[in-house]
Amino acid sequence: MHLLLIEDDQEAAQFLLKGLRESGYSVDHAADGRDGLFKATEGQFDLIITDRMLPHMDGLTLVKFLREQGRRTPVLVLSALGTVDDRVLGLKAGGDDYLTKPFAFSELLARIEALLRRRSAPAVQTKLAVGDLEMDLLARQVRRAGQGIDLQPREFRLLEYLMRHAGQVVTRTMLLEGVWDYHFDPQTNVIDVHISRLRQKIDKGFQPPLLHTVRGAGYCIRADN
Repeated sequence: MHLLLIEDDQEAAQFLLKGLRESGYSVDHAADGRDGLFKATEGQFDLIITDRMLPHMDGLTLVKFLREQGRRTPVLVLSALGTVDDRVLGLKAGGDDYLTKPFAFSELLARIEALLRRRSAPAVQTKLAVGDLEMDLLARQVRRAGQGIDLQPREFRLLEYLMRHAGQVVTRTMLLEGVWDYHFDPQTNVIDVHISRLRQKIDKGFQPPLLHTVRGAGYCIRADN
């Protein structure tokens, strides 16, 4: 991982650089805000650690400029200013975390690791699509060919499960466990009824059909070319 440390206090900077490098990080250093901004915009870093009070450009102005430029690199702000208002100001400026001086080096490492984990976490999927069928998981809306489709909550859940497994054969057992939370087959036709209703809503009047019955196996939603 490649970090950028922006710190004007030479003694503090040398201590942090030594500790971070011993912890396995590659670290560049800038001794003032102007140089720090130049390095942050010209280089590729996984995380930026910046002091708040810096010569030529303070840390919060630097962070604001980066965010205005669309740069989403995580930023950890270090500062001797530790009131609630100071921390809020740092976060509102675009900082991802705010650590008050003096601090334990172990806490700094823990916060760095947390920010790097957050950055590397996979993005949460909020939209699904199969052919011209689209599902917005946040708005709870379904559209096909731009036309809104009204689904009941269980139908929505059933379609979501099928779309998350698009192109795969989904068995009755998978649907019972994934949609109805049954861990046994209650010998009911509830799946057949809901599949029939869902097919009427997402396929009737549209081409090609997306929801297919795989005889003897289950169901599959796919967009055939």
